[in-house]
Amino acid sequence: MLKRIICAVLLASFALLAFASCALKKQPETADPSQPVMSIGEEKVSLAVFKAMYDNYLPYMQYLGQDPTESSSSLEAFQDWLVDALSDDIVTLHQAKLAGFTLTPEQEKELEEQTENDIKELYDKLMKFAEEDYSEDPSIPVESHFESLVNTESEYYTGVAMSWEDYKNYYREEARKGYIVNAFKEHVCSEFEPSREDVTNWYDNAHDSDKANYADSPEKYKNDQEYFEQYYGTDEGAFPVTYVPQGYSRIMHIIVTPEGKLSDEYYAKTERMAELKKEYMELAFEDAVNNTDKNAPRMKEILDEYKTLKADTEEEYENYIRSAGEKIDNAYEELASGTPFAEVMLKYTEDPKVVGDAETNGCEAFCEKGELISTKYTSMNDWSDKIKEVFSGLKIGEYSEVFFDEGSYHIIYYVSDEKAGDVDIDSIYDYIKQICLAEVQDSQWEALLEEWKKDPELFIDMDRIRQVGVEDLNKEGGE
Repeated sequence: MLKRIICAVLLASFALLAFASCALKKQPETADPSQPVMSIGEEKVSLAVFKAMYDNYLPYMQYLGQDPTESSSSLEAFQDWLVDALSDDIVTLHQAKLAGFTLTPEQEKELEEQTENDIKELYDKLMKFAEEDYSEDPSIPVESHFESLVNTESEYYTGVAMSWEDYKNYYREEARKGYIVNAFKEHVCSEFEPSREDVTNWYDNAHDSDKANYADSPEKYKNDQEYFEQYYGTDEGAFPVTYVPQGYSRIMHIIVTPEGKLSDEYYAKTERMAELKKEYMELAFEDAVNNTDKNAPRMKEILDEYKTLKADTEEEYENYIRSAGEKIDNAYEELASGTPFAEVMLKYTEDPKVVGDAETNGCEAFCEKGELISTKYTSMNDWSDKIKEVFSGLKIGEYSEVFFDEGSYHIIYYVSDEKAGDVDIDSIYDYIKQICLAEVQDSQWEALLEEWKKDPELFIDMDRIRQVGVEDLNKEGGE
């Protein structure tokens, strides 16, 4: 994965990425860093680019706890890793050129938009540094500070000091190369398809894992299956489940929640009512124990105040829930008239998992076959006890009366029981095939790269590459 990340960002946004983490770091003095240490055909990687790659990924590797400067052998392994990533890119560009590959008009437009946005971001970063330099030395115009930074920046990454115009052109050229690397890979990989055996192997491995997992923890099934139904195609971790434990059913759900909120005065009044109730009970108890009515006047005052507050809060609450109550009643009337539950649900429910909201999309599976529920297990993000209680009193094909729970109105419909046991591979074949597709494409692409890199025209100057990072090794006291 990390190798693919490097290949993706190396040429498309290399200067911008590197600038963010190694702002204007001075290259050590060496013989002509603009000369190539790797090449094939017209594609080249200069020593300056290799060193910049090294500088940028060294702290990242150290952050992961894998310090390449610990020993000579670890340094060489890191150098080889960088060589592998860089050679992948240049042989891909070389093969794209040999194949006569060109970008489509849509790709050209996307590339131009991305590149101009990145150049603007690079300009803003450099200008910010220039303005800081100008604030320290206003005797030099800010434009001159900017050009000086560009000279240093470009020399670091290319081995040649450039003007801003030349550096922009260089960046556009490298961004184009990076885009072509990804586009050509996508073009070539479009011909790779997983076999039936690939799909079957994936299913068998997943089935063994799922069956063992749900034998120990059947409550996990609800979240795993619903995560797949909600996020397959948008999240790489959303996989189809291959085994279903006993004890699950499906319900459809209409929920309507009152709009707005109750006032601060409402809550202050309910808090006061609780205080009055407590005081009344204490006074009544005192009179009962002492066989007296001395607290009767105060108790009457408490009752009068309590009744007034109760009337006020009930009126506000009725106003608060009125529109939600009317909405759920309309839904129930349509159900009673024979309208299918799924149709009424899509019209009235406010469940974002079903119909979506401003931040999320709805789930097609929930709309068509409902959400999972079990009275045997307690899962993460489970239904409330009240909803489970109502569900337990229904039969398949029945819907509930309107009920109130956790601040909202609900109607639920018992759709079906989930069939326990093995999930038929053909029912989820297309999903698995799509998951295997990425794995097959990656493996076949890697094999193709290895073949391309056998080209005798591929030149790699390992002598010069082996010198990169030696000073860090010595500094850290490596072997």
